[in-house]
Amino acid sequence: MAERDPIDLIRVQLSRAGEMAGLHPDHEAFRQWHLETRTILEKAFGSQSGHCQNFQALRFKETSIKAFASPEIDKINTARYKKDLESVKNILQGAIKELTLDRTLFKKIQTTPKTVEISIKGEYFVSSGITEPDMIQAIQRAFDGSGLTPLYGSEPIQKRESLDQRIDQIRRSRFGIYNLSVPEREEVLLEIGIALGMGRQIVLICPKGSPLPDTMKRVKHIEYEHFPDLTQKLKQEMG
Repeated sequence: MAERDPIDLIRVQLSRAGEMAGLHPDHEAFRQWHLETRTILEKAFGSQSGHCQNFQALRFKETSIKAFASPEIDKINTARYKKDLESVKNILQGAIKELTLDRTLFKKIQTTPKTVEISIKGEYFVSSGITEPDMIQAIQRAFDGSGLTPLYGSEPIQKRESLDQRIDQIRRSRFGIYNLSVPEREEVLLEIGIALGMGRQIVLICPKGSPLPDTMKRVKHIEYEHFPDLTQKLKQEMG
């Protein structure tokens, strides 16, 4: 398991709370996010801490007994889910504030850890513009041991079915890596547009000195000199 700064980890979970809004408590992505958030709070503050206890007290739904399912119960559960997601944001913001204060005001008697060991599971999207084996290996090395697995969008978009599949890959991914240096980058720009429309994090990469589309020049991107450099910069960027 990798050692990570708990402040960075909690910020990621806080940003992902917005992605949970369109889901429900039984959705696989929500359950994974919920488990990771609880684990991070436990490792940063302890299971008996106020942050952890407040998080675990959230029910996210009134009942899950299918025998009593009804439109009224669905409505109650939806309201509960939205309310508890807002409460999560407050809990995580409070946790970040405490960790930050602990490092600045109380440096000599710091009680919270600077790093925690944790493995974050999930998937990341590797765009259709990334096909060179050495580049793929450089990206894979950046996430070795992270618990993340790649989804590759290397199949060309020719039919509606393949586009739907690409959209599903981007939706499932925590973030996507997009290569802006390929000559035929229409598909890559399409994928970036889909990811931004879904609120997904995008990581743009290109060799140093590569010409970029005017629309992308203002977007933060990673310029690398060689593939080991790409691996290192991806590690730094993604924590």
